Amino acid sequence: MFRDCKNTYLACEFKILSESLTKKLCAISGKRYCLKTGNGTSAIYLALKASGIAKGSYIAVPNIACPDPVYALIWAGYKPYFIDVNMDDYNIDVEHFSRIAAKKNIKGLIAIHLFGNPCAIEKLRLICDLNSVFMVEDCAQAFGNTYNDLKLGSFGDVSIFSFGKGKIIEVGHGGSVQTNDVELHARICELSNDLPTYDDLVIDKLSKSHRDIYYKIFNISIKYPIVDILNLIFVYRFKKYYLYQLDDRYLGEIDEKVGHQEGCRTKRLNIVKNYQAQLQGRGIDFPLLYGSLNVLSRFTVSISHSERISEELRNAGIPSNTMYPPLAGRFYAFFNKKKLKNSYHLRGRLLNLWTNGIDENQLTRTISIIKKDLYE
Repeated sequence: MFRDCKNTYLACEFKILSESLTKKLCAISGKRYCLKTGNGTSAIYLALKASGIAKGSYIAVPNIACPDPVYALIWAGYKPYFIDVNMDDYNIDVEHFSRIAAKKNIKGLIAIHLFGNPCAIEKLRLICDLNSVFMVEDCAQAFGNTYNDLKLGSFGDVSIFSFGKGKIIEVGHGGSVQTNDVELHARICELSNDLPTYDDLVIDKLSKSHRDIYYKIFNISIKYPIVDILNLIFVYRFKKYYLYQLDDRYLGEIDEKVGHQEGCRTKRLNIVKNYQAQLQGRGIDFPLLYGSLNVLSRFTVSISHSERISEELRNAGIPSNTMYPPLAGRFYAFFNKKKLKNSYHLRGRLLNLWTNGIDENQLTRTISIIKKDLYE
């Protein structure tokens, strides 16, 4: 009997937390309906699978981005079409997308706000409307940010959030998908029931091999880019690592962090201001940032020898990486790099600087290491 009472109490507590979190996520995204998911990848998978787009259709994706959305669209039954990025902010190139939207019969777009910096979402929304393209607005790295005073997450047919590692709201688990379409929301909820429940043992077992394989391929591909195609192994081997339902045990932590994020946001903003003030000069290009109050999950700069600098930072105990390399070579053996010239110009130049999880000493040391490389 005690166990039954405890289970009933937990079920009621989870229900209250779920309703509280749903209201907050709808308010932040500007959407009416929300489903919590195991992560952002599951959210994109569910959104596309519920969209009604014919299987085998092309879904457009920026060529510099996390590969996880591409895994999601492939598992949902679609093919990726890679769009070049622009040189101003490394987000999707609007002109390139506009040219191919009708020409290549693109049926969907995953509009990604790279590392929290908004892409030209209003222009992309217009192009999608003109060409009947279903838009998934990927706000995984841009939680709580805005564009022209409108909420990021409000532009897509669906929008997604993530609370995984490195995100603005960082819990290590959880995501969500939002929409204004009640029928689409119902299909998403129904499809979510078919996903496996979160299993610590399964995820832990897959985690080490996932990380080992990823970085082995990545490190070799720095010198031999053709090796990128081996990343296809993740499509065939790691589906269970990515797709699952939300574990209700995380509801409380997500709800608390979503409700109390201002201090974290202010700290991140100040770190970026420090980078900008102290790293001005020859040899380093800053992205054009949209919105002075928008928080970045990472501050991405263009600089020579980015991998060498990143390694030196890591050796000093400071988190850093050079993600993301262009995606096309990970999924297609043959493609025209000339159509993705900006992406491949930036390969080996992008350096990600942390906006959280570092103290003042690490920030000072980061700036010192970069300056030394630039001026010596």
